[in-house]
Amino acid sequence: VAGDVDQAGPVGVLEPAPGVYAGPVVLRHPIRIDGGGGVSIDAGGHGTVVRIEASGVVLRGLRLVGSGSNHDTVDAGVQVAGSGNVVEDNSIEDCLFGVDLAQSNENVVKGNRIHSKNMEMGMRGDAIRLWYSFRNAIVENDISDARDIVVWYSADNRIVGNKVSRSRYALHTMYAQKNIIEDNEYRDNMAGIFL
Repeated sequence: VAGDVDQAGPVGVLEPAPGVYAGPVVLRHPIRIDGGGGVSIDAGGHGTVVRIEASGVVLRGLRLVGSGSNHDTVDAGVQVAGSGNVVEDNSIEDCLFGVDLAQSNENVVKGNRIHSKNMEMGMRGDAIRLWYSFRNAIVENDISDARDIVVWYSADNRIVGNKVSRSRYALHTMYAQKNIIEDNEYRDNMAGIFL
């Protein structure tokens, strides 16, 4: 996939043939990747599966598996370091962190299915992590067996219609103001919302 991404050029569209592709993949320019539900990207236990370093990327319909297990480097299914991106309808499995947004604004994380690595609860990564990120929409994601959804130092985000089960804190906010949290379903977690 990495070679195809480079060849697609700016503002390209990539619809890979069904199959399993090797990661990690880094996206450095706007591109739309649509896996149509039949494409897996496997990082083989190393680093982050897909890292978005651009704005205007759409990542849809992919199965992202096999991140590394390093908390210090926040090994994730998707790391977002840009703004105005869409991460939608992906299955993120066997990844330490699910979707990590760091200093990223106005992104949409919607309709993803996220399941962390099979570890003791405190050692799992966060399903969705916002750090100094503003005006993002975290909507209708289905999360199980992860650690938390974390919103730290982040404001004006919408956390709406998500389902979280068998995790630690379904939602953990810290130094986070003016966020909208509504219509979420939290079941069988150690805590529902930790404000």
